[in-house]
Amino acid sequence: MGILSFLFGCKEENRYKDKHGNEIIEKGDETYIIPAEYEKSGEKYKIFLRNETDKPVSIKDKFTLQPNEEKIFEFVDTDSILFNIGPKIYFGDTGLEVEDKKGELAGIGGEYWKKYKVPDDVEYGFVIVPSGEGDMPTE
Repeated sequence: MGILSFLFGCKEENRYKDKHGNEIIEKGDETYIIPAEYEKSGEKYKIFLRNETDKPVSIKDKFTLQPNEEKIFEFVDTDSILFNIGPKIYFGDTGLEVEDKKGELAGIGGEYWKKYKVPDDVEYGFVIVPSGEGDMPTE
């Protein structure tokens, strides 16, 4: 009887690797990601940024986004994106990483990718939002 409950309690597992070499494990309604080690090579990526705050936001040594303005730009994996409001985007040991202590960045995909009409050749997308509305939990 114990073996039967074990067999019926097991969820089927689906494993695969994404285009960045990360191992994705889907088990029932849960998804796990085992990040691949990332080696910086000077590769360029296209990034979409949109400012949904009521204030201009500057990206150090690059440009300023006015409220409700968006921009697609190339980002080299050996560089960093430093925002005047605090967040930072960079490539670390496991690929693209974000530091955002005040929760001012929201990563986008799926329906939001379509909503903002982000082209297919863009690899990453973020929206700058009011403090506390981003993806990172704030204290």
